[in-house]
Amino acid sequence: MDPGSPRTRLKWWLGVAVLLTATGVGAWYWFGRERPTSFPALGPTAAAAEESAAAAPVSVEVAAPRPGGIERVCVQPGTVEPFESADLYAKVSGFLAEQTVDIGSRVQRGQVLARISVPEYEKAVERDQARVEDAKSKVKQMEAHLKAARAAANAALAQIALADHQVKSKTAYRVFRKKQLERIRDLSRQQAIDERRVDELEDQYEAALEAEYAAQAQVTAAREQADAADAKVLQSEADLDEAKADVGVAEAELAKSKVWLDYTVITSPYDGVITKRNFFRGDFVRAADVGGGGVPLLSVDRTDKMRVVVQVPDRDVPYVNVGDPATLEIDALPGWSVKAAVSRYADAEDSGTRLMRAEVDVPNPDDKLRRGMYGRATLLLDTGAANALRIPADALIRKSTSGTASVRVVRDGRVHVVQVRVGTDNGIEAEVLAGLTRADQVIVRAAGPVEEGTAVTAVPAAAPGH
Repeated sequence: MDPGSPRTRLKWWLGVAVLLTATGVGAWYWFGRERPTSFPALGPTAAAAEESAAAAPVSVEVAAPRPGGIERVCVQPGTVEPFESADLYAKVSGFLAEQTVDIGSRVQRGQVLARISVPEYEKAVERDQARVEDAKSKVKQMEAHLKAARAAANAALAQIALADHQVKSKTAYRVFRKKQLERIRDLSRQQAIDERRVDELEDQYEAALEAEYAAQAQVTAAREQADAADAKVLQSEADLDEAKADVGVAEAELAKSKVWLDYTVITSPYDGVITKRNFFRGDFVRAADVGGGGVPLLSVDRTDKMRVVVQVPDRDVPYVNVGDPATLEIDALPGWSVKAAVSRYADAEDSGTRLMRAEVDVPNPDDKLRRGMYGRATLLLDTGAANALRIPADALIRKSTSGTASVRVVRDGRVHVVQVRVGTDNGIEAEVLAGLTRADQVIVRAAGPVEEGTAVTAVPAAAPGH
């Protein structure tokens, strides 16, 4: 290669530049960095300092276990509803003749709120009332017929008795005539009496025998008359039963007519307040079952007691029980609150929202609570284990799914790791059911690594939630 060529000279200058750059960087590193003015001596004094630093206590924050279990509290929006509410519809069609209330009117149970004019129902009641009176008069008539039939039957029995006596009398007379005839015949055979006397006694005997036959026939006739009288009694009794049944039918028709007439009067089912009014006097009102069912005549709410409806989320549903304490606050009533209890719950979740309806009954003597108000309902679902201790949840280490965990406690200035049995853990505090005492100091946070036996300096930790 030619030393004088331009390419050779370029390579030479590039090499010089690289060499100068490396030399400058090395000089900057050596002279520019801060250098120690003296080097520490490696001897027994330095080693003692390191051991002293290693043995310095670690600062830790500790908390004392608090007695009592963790309360399970459900705080959810609550909506006020009336304890009872009814939409009052018309059962019959007609003109609204009278309406004594309007929205906001305070009403009492049984109070007449409105009247519907239906004249045909009034006439139907009058007609059925007349039918009842007519049926009752027929009952009296049939009772009289029955009484007469029974009297005729008794008379027929008397006739039978009389005829029996006559038969006995005629039989005795016939026997007498027969004996007399036989005696006269004996005298005639002895020619002690005229033959004509025998003929006369025979005629008398025949007459007595015929009289006996006639009396027996009268007995038969009397008995037939008695049978006829008994049949008349049975017929009269049946007629009386039919008349009484007619009375029952007429009274049922009258009751039906009165029911329809009662439908023309709208009354309040309970004490409360009128919340809706959809018709005015003179309006034609259609019956609910013939096309007028979509619009109630009036609506009434019972307000002496209200229901606060709370939708309980799925995680709290298993813990809800009737009687659980509840505290209610209403947004529209600042400073107002009331303590009550869960009165009932649906015992089933809504498949769409996964919420369960629970209700809290609240007395409302001063009418402060109104339908539709809302606020907050705090339900105390569980008071926790009575013999438990509460510690900050951050103090738990190596927590297992079986309900056990470890915590570090300070005893005699050193760390000790103890096993505990854990109950409820709400993320802020945890229940310790066994393994700790109230005298223990539980480590919540540490300024450095701490293990079993580490010397520590304890300072109180902030209360949970602060």
